[in-house]
Amino acid sequence: MPIPPLPPFSALPLKKDGPPYNAWGLYGEDDELGRLNLITPEVVQKGIDSVKHGVVVNLNLPLINELGLPGRGATHEIKVGPRSLDDILHFNTQASSQWDGLRHFPYQNWPEQGDKRYYGGMTFDEAQDDSHNKLGTQNYVRRPITSRAHLLDIPLYLSRSSLPPLSYTENPTPVTLSMLKGCVELQGNKIEPGDVLMIRTGWTEVFEALSTEEKAKWKPEPDVGVERGEEMLRWHWELGVAAVAGDVRAYEQYPWPKTELANHEVFLSGWGMPIGELFDFRELSKKCHELEQWTFLVTSMVLNVHAGIASPPNAQAIL
Repeated sequence: MPIPPLPPFSALPLKKDGPPYNAWGLYGEDDELGRLNLITPEVVQKGIDSVKHGVVVNLNLPLINELGLPGRGATHEIKVGPRSLDDILHFNTQASSQWDGLRHFPYQNWPEQGDKRYYGGMTFDEAQDDSHNKLGTQNYVRRPITSRAHLLDIPLYLSRSSLPPLSYTENPTPVTLSMLKGCVELQGNKIEPGDVLMIRTGWTEVFEALSTEEKAKWKPEPDVGVERGEEMLRWHWELGVAAVAGDVRAYEQYPWPKTELANHEVFLSGWGMPIGELFDFRELSKKCHELEQWTFLVTSMVLNVHAGIASPPNAQAIL
């Protein structure tokens, strides 16, 4: 089945009696892949063609770390047997680097106050039922998030443009649309439908440089991230990206007012677009800067979990 062209942003919502900016039905009423439909063999081949140096870079933070939100930790136990060792991991799938799946964050208070709806209209109660796997992260195994990707290195852009650096602690700076567009122009990225967009804020380095006392004071919020609003949604839609990922805990500014429409609602439950969080872009930034190459192949194979909500990405970039 050919992939239909993306309609203009002005055509949203596609389901007119549905929630704001939804693209429900674009790929069929029973679609579970959302924007991953845009990762065609031709797009993957473009990613392969972007590999110039054979340099492979890890994009995953340690599973056990201090950067995640409270209550989303992980433990590691070594089990001693008579002749060998095993180990046992117990963890929240969002304890570290992660892809948010389509059963994670629904539209809030739609169609009525207190109601919640996921991509295509699945209810909050239905999403809690793991006897079915609709919209589960097993779909990211069926259609792996492997595509051409672009790193937008915001700290580098601000530095090269003689602009003030981001603020991370007191009143964190939003990553504005003008910053993103300026970074694309500076780096020369040519972002096309089916590509993956990765945004580095430098938050990981700043957080890990804090003392234990400073970290305790800072957590869990607020956090730096992309700003919200219709123009930010329009830009992401018109780029045609299949997935987005950041080095922060929510990709967008966090937390957001409960009365405000979050990018999470539209990306995940409106468009079916995976959101990557807490990706490790430190080494990738260094390699991209060293090679002056900001486009590469990204591969990701999530945990194969029936009805999964989220998953570690097991992601790497190949330049």
